[in-house]
Amino acid sequence: MINRRQFLGGVAAAVALSGCARTQPSGTYEIASGERDGFQSEFAELLADAPSASGGDLRFTVRYTTGSLENLSLLASGEVLIGLTLADSAVLSDTPMLAIGRVYENYLQCAVPARSPVRSMKDLRGQTISLGSPGSGTAQTGRRVLEASGLSVDDVTVRPVSLTTVLDSLADGTVAAALWAGGVPTPAAVPRPGHGPDGGIRLLDLSAEYAEMRRVYGPMYEPVSVPARTYGDTAETATVGVPSLLVASPNCRTPWPVRSSTFSSIGRRT
Repeated sequence: MINRRQFLGGVAAAVALSGCARTQPSGTYEIASGERDGFQSEFAELLADAPSASGGDLRFTVRYTTGSLENLSLLASGEVLIGLTLADSAVLSDTPMLAIGRVYENYLQCAVPARSPVRSMKDLRGQTISLGSPGSGTAQTGRRVLEASGLSVDDVTVRPVSLTTVLDSLADGTVAAALWAGGVPTPAAVPRPGHGPDGGIRLLDLSAEYAEMRRVYGPMYEPVSVPARTYGDTAETATVGVPSLLVASPNCRTPWPVRSSTFSSIGRRT
């Protein structure tokens, strides 16, 4: 299982920005992140907590959002200068942006109640499902997952649920399945007393969907597996990986202050 130290160790290998500041940077930058208890918001929180490695008076604050699509909209409007986004959301967006670097791998995770008869995406025909919160990159990627399984949005009822309510939404039947993108484990999806279906949750194997998405869209999608027992008594499950990128607006006129050593310092603090 990828723990927090391993995750942050990967962050330490993020691509250093071109044009690092020749003078000591200063100021406060707001980072458009994601939903609370998700990996995007956790990364932004860790970056905000990290001391500046550049020696300047540099600070970061976190703006919680619904995810990649809202982040890119905020970047386009100029409300924020830095944001996190799924790589496929960035490719599909018309928003001008500069890629700071790839910061970690997102795992697409489609959960159903452990006792559900649903065994594959194809079994969800006619069911109510969540493809992620409105404004999240998963809402966009989820349509590609559906298409890769041979379904379309016309074959299901899409009812978005927040990442923070995934367990309860599966427990009360609001949705038969819920898809999200995040690290493993995603804190909001970890079974806990009073939340989630009886018997826990189970992840659907998305290896067939991965193969089709890779064929159609290329190497931005990668084969990954969620380790066994990530969410209670769950088996190792093959799924689709998509990188998360840290991006900046071209309107960020000041030479960019973030250096690879800043990311490394985050990794050393855990």
